[in-house]
Amino acid sequence: MSVKGILGLVGTGVMVLALIVGAFVFVERVPEGQVAVVYSPSGGAKKVLSPGWSVIGLFEKTTKYPTRITIIKDKVTVTTKDGKSISMPVSFEYKVSSDKVINIFKELGSQDVKQIQEGYMYQKLFRASRSVVSGYTVLDIYGTKTTEASAEISEQMAKDVSDLGFIVTNVTLGTPQLDENTEKAINARVQSAQELELKKQELQNEQIEAEKKKVVAEGEAQKKLIAARAEAEANALLAKSITPEILKMEEMKARNKFGWITIQGEVTPLVESK
Repeated sequence: MSVKGILGLVGTGVMVLALIVGAFVFVERVPEGQVAVVYSPSGGAKKVLSPGWSVIGLFEKTTKYPTRITIIKDKVTVTTKDGKSISMPVSFEYKVSSDKVINIFKELGSQDVKQIQEGYMYQKLFRASRSVVSGYTVLDIYGTKTTEASAEISEQMAKDVSDLGFIVTNVTLGTPQLDENTEKAINARVQSAQELELKKQELQNEQIEAEKKKVVAEGEAQKKLIAARAEAEANALLAKSITPEILKMEEMKARNKFGWITIQGEVTPLVESK
């Protein structure tokens, strides 16, 4: 092969290599559910790339941000209203507003998502958790008011990060990790509360049963009263129906049928024995 041919092959190889290197250097892929801020070390942020393939400059770089919900699980240690230090797992959902990513970049620089989560987002989570939990006792956080406290933290954290461009939802507090003595005290209080609730329920059941018996007794008494009144009224009607004329007529009937007898000087008609 001639020198000219060799040089041609070398040139072609260099061009192919340049194209391959250029494809990796100048082309950027943004995954679905993310956007990317293009920036240069000297000029700062330049533009925002949507999902897909895009061409960038030789010295340009990108920082990607999630525009779909991302779930973060972490842990915070805070102090309750009654002075107990508790450590508890916390999870929250967040994403960025695609029209504010430039603001995020300008404020936080070229930090990647993991750095933002471990730094900026954790700081906001911790501050909101500390502020809210300080208004609750350890028994509140351990028990019935966990959901209420979670909603307050979610609202406060969302407010703290919204201006910059982050959207936070659904902060959820997990079960606090307590020292042994505190846990024993809480378990004792919970058991006591459960026993008290059981006694209240038993008392309510007894009251209900007593009410039932009272209603039954009143019903029986009312029935007897009605029966007595009916009997009295019947007797009154019977008494009214027995007149002297009726008694005289019954006496004559008995005399005609049985005759008269004298008992200790008294003349008395015989009556029919039934």
